[in-house]
Amino acid sequence: MKVAILVNGYYGNYNFCNDLNEYDTIICADNGLFHADYLGIEPDYIIGDFDSLNKELLLKYEHVSKKTLSIQKDETDTEAAVDYAISLGATEIVVYGGIGSRFDHSFANVSLLVKLATLGIKSSIKNAHNTIYLVINKINIHSNKDTLVSLLPLSEKVTGVATTGLYYSLNNGSFELGKPYGISNFMTKNSATISLKTGKLLVILAID
Repeated sequence: MKVAILVNGYYGNYNFCNDLNEYDTIICADNGLFHADYLGIEPDYIIGDFDSLNKELLLKYEHVSKKTLSIQKDETDTEAAVDYAISLGATEIVVYGGIGSRFDHSFANVSLLVKLATLGIKSSIKNAHNTIYLVINKINIHSNKDTLVSLLPLSEKVTGVATTGLYYSLNNGSFELGKPYGISNFMTKNSATISLKTGKLLVILAID
């Protein structure tokens, strides 16, 4: 089951949201409902403490299943939405708008990719300028030729990195924190493959 989670990050012109009709389930995390409403999309579930959500907007969707969280809690609204998607049996989770002006929230959302990768659930984060994946074994990515692709370690070391379809290719390469040499590679065709032996590697498709 493919699940989209809309959160309250940066959406820009919303062009990256043009595939939301391809999902089996849509969850809004708190003020992610604002963006769903703007797009004319009715979510299947709304989750959050609703501290930042317009009450009139929430009332508009009173018929939608909701999970209300405490304002004082040990998890973010996005993490609660991710956990709920897992409980529904999601096999793929994409977080929309998960990168924004709050770096702490952005990094927290990226860290959720670790949980999902460990569980074997395909996942990514998308906003107007980025699509972010976390790799612990192998990934195939698809985009336009010349799309910028950056590879950055999320563990102290990443070893055995091999790539196909990228201009700067790697064969048994390695990365380590503090030396971000994997910035601004680019795709030589419409698909690429990145694999590794150990560690956790962020794969970021970027649009300036």
